[in-house]
Amino acid sequence: ISVRKNMGTYFDGGTHWSTGWGRFVTGNDMGRLYFADITGDGKADLIVHGTDGNISVRKNMGTYFDGGTHWSTGWGRFVTGNDMGRLYFADITGDGKADLIVHGTDGNISVRKNMGTYFDGGTHWSTGWGRFVTGNDMGRLRFGDTTGDGKADMYVHVIGTGEVSVRKNMGTYFDGGTLMVTL
Repeated sequence: ISVRKNMGTYFDGGTHWSTGWGRFVTGNDMGRLYFADITGDGKADLIVHGTDGNISVRKNMGTYFDGGTHWSTGWGRFVTGNDMGRLYFADITGDGKADLIVHGTDGNISVRKNMGTYFDGGTHWSTGWGRFVTGNDMGRLRFGDTTGDGKADMYVHVIGTGEVSVRKNMGTYFDGGTLMVTL
């Protein structure tokens, strides 16, 4: 893993940070990697989601990721998105720390709040998104802060039409959405 710093209009040549993650590229072998600020220090951390179902967080130390801390278990069937669903990491609560978003194949989306060393039991936020899990059917969901309030909103990218809509984070649910662009 190398980090290429954002220089404003380009990315620099990069610096080596970590090695040994080749079997985590597709999610089909050892697991999947994510990058989000879990600790709330403004720097993206490395989140390791193993096929064994464990999720661990490796803190960003400025030039490398630490050895990691176990945060959650039981997510083995969520690695590829083709079995039970897909996981995302984004700051839903607005506290500066990424939360765990669970997108089940049943179409339900729940948020598990970042409690500092683990994710809580979760709260249901939305339903009807079963055909958006893999990205191969109706489209794909993404999460990021569109409104600038510090809380991640839900992006809905529809295949076929190319429409991208934003459903604003209302604190316990996402609103009905606003069409932003058609690609």
